[in-house]
Amino acid sequence: MYDEIFKPIKIGGLESKNRVIFPPVSTNFGREDGHLSELFIKHYETRAKGEVGLLIVENSCVSYPEGKHGAYEPRIDSWDFYEDWKNIARRLQKYDSLISVELTHEGWKKKGVNFLSDEKIREIVENYGTAAEIACKAGFDMVEVQGAHGLLVNQFLSPLTNTRDDSWGERTKFAIEIRKEIAKRCGWDFPVTIRLAVDDFLDGGITLDEGKRIAEELQNYYQMIQADIGLGPKELRLEPMPFQQGWRAYLAENIRPLKVPVAAVGMIREPEVAAEILREKADMIVLGRTLIADPEWLIKVREGRVNEIRKCIGCSECIKARHDEDTRIRCGANPQVGREIEIKNAEEKKRVVIVGGGPGGLEAARISAMRGHEVHLFYDEFGGTLNLAALPPGKEKIRWLIEYYREELKKYDNLKMYNKKALKNDVVALEPDAIIMATGSKPFLPCPPLRDFVYLYEDVLRGEVKFEGKSIVVGGGGLVGCETANMLAEKNKVIIVEMMPEVAQGMETLSKKHLLKELQEKGVKILTNTKIVDVARGEIIVEKEGEQMLIEADAMIAAFGSRPFVPFRIEDVPTHIIGDAKSVRNIYSAVSEGFEVGMKI
Repeated sequence: MYDEIFKPIKIGGLESKNRVIFPPVSTNFGREDGHLSELFIKHYETRAKGEVGLLIVENSCVSYPEGKHGAYEPRIDSWDFYEDWKNIARRLQKYDSLISVELTHEGWKKKGVNFLSDEKIREIVENYGTAAEIACKAGFDMVEVQGAHGLLVNQFLSPLTNTRDDSWGERTKFAIEIRKEIAKRCGWDFPVTIRLAVDDFLDGGITLDEGKRIAEELQNYYQMIQADIGLGPKELRLEPMPFQQGWRAYLAENIRPLKVPVAAVGMIREPEVAAEILREKADMIVLGRTLIADPEWLIKVREGRVNEIRKCIGCSECIKARHDEDTRIRCGANPQVGREIEIKNAEEKKRVVIVGGGPGGLEAARISAMRGHEVHLFYDEFGGTLNLAALPPGKEKIRWLIEYYREELKKYDNLKMYNKKALKNDVVALEPDAIIMATGSKPFLPCPPLRDFVYLYEDVLRGEVKFEGKSIVVGGGGLVGCETANMLAEKNKVIIVEMMPEVAQGMETLSKKHLLKELQEKGVKILTNTKIVDVARGEIIVEKEGEQMLIEADAMIAAFGSRPFVPFRIEDVPTHIIGDAKSVRNIYSAVSEGFEVGMKI
């Protein structure tokens, strides 16, 4: 099954053992001085162990400091860094994957490339050659040139940023000269691939037709082409959760057939989707966040253990870390990302009772059981708040995490699960050595309940309360308020009232942009810096900048957030409070703390 994924394929004179590429996903695991850290190397070792066909180390700077792209971007612009690249190549060669590194120059997206002198351009071309020579002599099988995502090569390719009237105005020349320079240093037998912008997704930029023409020309120089997007909106290459699996694969389909392999990119999570793309649209597939969430994805598919895959749910925690905070990436599904530590058996076996079956409790149960403890897990709903979080439009992928834990926890004979609400006496009776309280949170309702007018957001999301053709006020513009409004707005007129200056505070930027766009398209009115001062059936009085106004409504939905909930405590037993029970946050925080406490006990 899924034979398409495991067929070997030639890239230049080399053979990849399968059709899967792990792409150059920026991690920020390196050092600020451009050298590689041990964590950086272990991250890539983990993905190589997963049997990937081609592993491409993340974007690395060829011209420092002008071309630097990120605070912790690795440097490959100088022989001072050669030993770093030799070391990582030696470590990765053990795993029978082809290894590459992406050569990157950030360029000048706002200025374009018109201002560059001929001398400066030729200097940059030589820098690409030096970087490739370092990689080649260090032991890499090939290199990749970053020619998409609005960076320098893309800037030369796009008519939006390159309107030069000299020879560099021949927009493929820069990419071709880079390839020739690399061949001069490393020989034409040393393969070079390119991540190519085949559509800028901007008016006046590279179009699909032009992207095809560019690919047809560059196939004479490059040994594999990843078909990707160019200068356009970042959310099209760092897709938020609602995007459809494999939606970008049509870009690869558009430039085929070529005489070199064409790779499809973009939110490919499930093997059936991967296989279908390989049958119909591309020669190879790129699995980035997919292999971050589960480095053993390929092994599980090959062994027929598809149900055990820990799928990327698209929570964008990695993107928030790298692009909003410029810090180390992290993963809402896989808490070992950024840790890369071995899970060892506990030195002393203990009886561990976990109260709560949300993401934190389930991860704590997994790790505690894996380490050999006797684990008792109480839950009244398997998955806890994940079930609620999966209900708004576009959030269905969250169910994948519930499915993963349901399958994963079946493995452990030392784990007993109780599908019931835990009472204090239940826990005491088990005489635990340690207790983990993963009991989540409860909705906060600052105003008194008003029958048939004020409802909790939970009841709306679960479908217990339904409206059609009504005027509805959502009190609270946090993430849950905005998502509830998004659901209601499909059939109702909705107003969000938020007392803070903006809605969805703390949400990852691109996901927030996508959500706010949906709210706007559905006609949702958003009132910020506005507080609710009085609620009566059919009427809500709000205040903004000292002035009060009346909003007539058929219903108000209370989405004022939640408060941590710990139903009981037991003295003289070590107790660990995790997730929302500790402080209301997100999936990543709960899973991460579940992992940490499971490793600690």
